[in-house]
Amino acid sequence: MRFSSAVTVRVPVLALVVLLAGCEAELAAGLPDEQAGVLVVALDEAGIASGRALDGASDPPRYRVTVAPDDVADALAVMRAEGLPRQVPPGLAETFGEGSLVPTPTEERARLAAALSGELARSIEEIDGVLLARVHLALPEPLTLSLDTPPPEPRASVLIRYRGEVAPYDEGAVRRLVAGAIEHLSEANVAIVGVRSAPRPELERRLAQIGPIAVTRGSASTLKVVLGASFALNVLVVLALVVVVRRRAAVPVEEPAKK
Repeated sequence: MRFSSAVTVRVPVLALVVLLAGCEAELAAGLPDEQAGVLVVALDEAGIASGRALDGASDPPRYRVTVAPDDVADALAVMRAEGLPRQVPPGLAETFGEGSLVPTPTEERARLAAALSGELARSIEEIDGVLLARVHLALPEPLTLSLDTPPPEPRASVLIRYRGEVAPYDEGAVRRLVAGAIEHLSEANVAIVGVRSAPRPELERRLAQIGPIAVTRGSASTLKVVLGASFALNVLVVLALVVVVRRRAAVPVEEPAKK
């Protein structure tokens, strides 16, 4: 029971450590698992420490990404350069999930074009190095034409934003991908526009040296607090042990009664 004073001191000190260690700034919220992972990897490559945690209870689960308050500005610069988090274009499931009860043929055709564009954009964005892809389709409506009039041909335009000096995709492969997904679309009618993204901002070395430990600058203040609180906790425990030992030494030892 004499050690209760040490335990009593330890609880608020540990609570203070947990509270200070949890001081983080929310960078993005409501992200799918894949997008949250991509953002964490991009920040890590830039030397910025980040954390990922569940963002409430949802199905499928959503995540939030946090960084140290000192890293917010640099983290936003990385997100801007990488185009993160990406806006996932709606595909067939999202486009045809809702709609009017009796859609007109024109509306149905427009929704089909939007859905196919979203699916193709998703596929192109799977190419390593592609940051953003947009596919624009021009699907002509069937018209009543004479026999000697050729039918209008569908056309497609693809915008690809990529990272690096050289385009990471093969234009012929992208044309075949788009033409193969659209009926009556020839590869010659697929235009591809590639745009090189601005280079990732060069951040200065973000490591701070605290004794023999090297951490990111954003985590340096938290580490100092944790180390200081840990040192203070150890000192308090030692003082409590000294007090207990002295009290025990001051208690007279009763000699056994002589018979």
